[in-house]
Amino acid sequence: MEKLNFFIEQDSFIITTERTDFFNLRVSNHDKKECFERVSSNTWKISGKQLQSLCNTKDDDRIFLYFGNNQQEINAYEFEINFGPTTTLPFNKQIFYGYISLDNKIRFITQKPTAKSYYIDSAPLEIKSLDSSIELTLNIKTKYVPLSETNLVIYNRQEKNKLKVLSVKVTSKMSEPNIYQNICSFYFSSYHFLKNLRPSFNFNEFDTTLFDFYFTIGIKQTPLSNYEFRIPFSKIVDTELWCNYPNDKKCLFYFYKTVYENLSARIGIIKKEVYHTYRSLLSQPTKKEINNIVLICEYPYKAQDNGFIFFQYLIEKQTYFTPYYVITEGSKDLSNLKPYMDHVVYYKSKQHLQLLFKANYLMHSHTSNYVLPFYTKRLEIQKNSMKKIFLQHGITASKNVEQHYGKQSHPNMTDKILVSSERELNQVHEQLQYPFNEIEITGLARFDHLLKNNSFTKTKKLRKKVLIMPTWRSGEDKLTDADFMQTKFFCYFSDLINDPRIEELVKDRKVTINFYLHNNFQKYRHLFKSDYVNLLKEGEQTVQSLLKEHGILITDFSSVGLDFALQRRKVLYFQFDSNQEDFQSSQHYLPELPGPIFKTKQQLLEGLNKAIENNQLDESYIEIVKTQLYSYNDTHARQRIYEVLKNL
Repeated sequence: MEKLNFFIEQDSFIITTERTDFFNLRVSNHDKKECFERVSSNTWKISGKQLQSLCNTKDDDRIFLYFGNNQQEINAYEFEINFGPTTTLPFNKQIFYGYISLDNKIRFITQKPTAKSYYIDSAPLEIKSLDSSIELTLNIKTKYVPLSETNLVIYNRQEKNKLKVLSVKVTSKMSEPNIYQNICSFYFSSYHFLKNLRPSFNFNEFDTTLFDFYFTIGIKQTPLSNYEFRIPFSKIVDTELWCNYPNDKKCLFYFYKTVYENLSARIGIIKKEVYHTYRSLLSQPTKKEINNIVLICEYPYKAQDNGFIFFQYLIEKQTYFTPYYVITEGSKDLSNLKPYMDHVVYYKSKQHLQLLFKANYLMHSHTSNYVLPFYTKRLEIQKNSMKKIFLQHGITASKNVEQHYGKQSHPNMTDKILVSSERELNQVHEQLQYPFNEIEITGLARFDHLLKNNSFTKTKKLRKKVLIMPTWRSGEDKLTDADFMQTKFFCYFSDLINDPRIEELVKDRKVTINFYLHNNFQKYRHLFKSDYVNLLKEGEQTVQSLLKEHGILITDFSSVGLDFALQRRKVLYFQFDSNQEDFQSSQHYLPELPGPIFKTKQQLLEGLNKAIENNQLDESYIEIVKTQLYSYNDTHARQRIYEVLKNL
């Protein structure tokens, strides 16, 4: 292959060939052109002054090279390209970059050339742990030039935190003309990784954070754009890597393939003694011995929802199954479990791992992944081998939760899903794509407690106790305080709890108003201020007790409105952002919510005034409760769930 040299000498770009004659070689930009000077039969040059005459210094301009009688461009692919030490020419407060374009043409430009021009592909060669660090070795294939440096760029996908790691070594070799194999090595410590990317990591909880891997490239001849290339996944990568972490802990990096076949990772932190237990359990067969051990979990730090209530039932009402409740050691809800501590298992403990390898049954109120102390292929196998019942944490209605709990998105999440009505059964079948034989109409375990001792008299007595409990907004739980305060959610609810008419209700009519943020928004509680409305803190009361102790509920799209309506008490829906697709996509499954919908604060406050006079649910909404929310009106949901468990 003929060689072509492209370099800078003094204030000019030089092009030389071995035999090709680029006659009438010239540069062109818009309607302007300048000709190269032919220095010899196969050497041409053009000065920075000539290039500057083509360009407006205020704009980023691309300058094309043509030769011959027509507008022929130099196709770099037809030559073996040899760049000189630099192809960057500063001239009179302007910089000209010689580069090869994406379509393999030699050109000049007045901005940094795109890195994509020189990139072909990449693949991880190895990822391994070195004491407390990870070493990642990457092969990057480039064209025309070897790499002089690379940077590994790691992102926290949810929180957008970024860690940049400079390669410690780049070894380049030409594998064929114009093609270079660049072997790049990167090191980062587990401590540095978490400190920069996940500073709020909670060692005692299940972490859902995902980390994505990119890299940038650099060449010595010219600066390139900071384009970030995604690192693809490779089958040769060891997906489960452990390294040391401060304070006698071990850090897990679990690498996996995304839907687009790229490299991403999860992390986990456990005590070393727990890690050694895990390693010893790996030698056990994946097939478990038959037993009646049941693991039960909600969020790892929670014990107040359907999981906890059904756990109580199994402890107190039967002897066939042996239940264990999984919860974090520092949870505020441990007080609820105090009478049953012999059957409580601390999250990420030795016993937790041992039971995960032993238990035959799992009952979960959210994703079944919450039972995992950390995420590996082997632990996923152990989880999938259990017979699982999704207890749910609310009636499926106004939100499309397919991405969280759908059969197609999560085929191994559960074996049975519990619902409360024929309507919900059809929604779960059509929207979440569960077959009918995997859906059971039982009602939720907590309904038994919710409806216990409920009466017309009690409802009337509570008419001056108002609970405001909205749901959260996807993506807004990761915002900074400043950004959250710009959301519609904050603006509307902050305005509501500070309205003078709310003050009048509290002062003159002796109404008590409590505001309880969703678990995902509790971290923003300090941003809300009110002299009249009580801002409730998570953990001080259970959601179940809050619903029982209030006579009126204001919500937006939360399923707690459906629970509340089962008590035949008024629910007021404040849907100021009801056009959001996320909340409207499943409305046809529930044509009418069990309460009036208000679009404005004015309408809501008028509705609240009327509700304080009479907080009994209207007959029309009671009919919705009977036919579309809960097929039963009793306190036997737990017994029905128990029968599902026995027949699993």
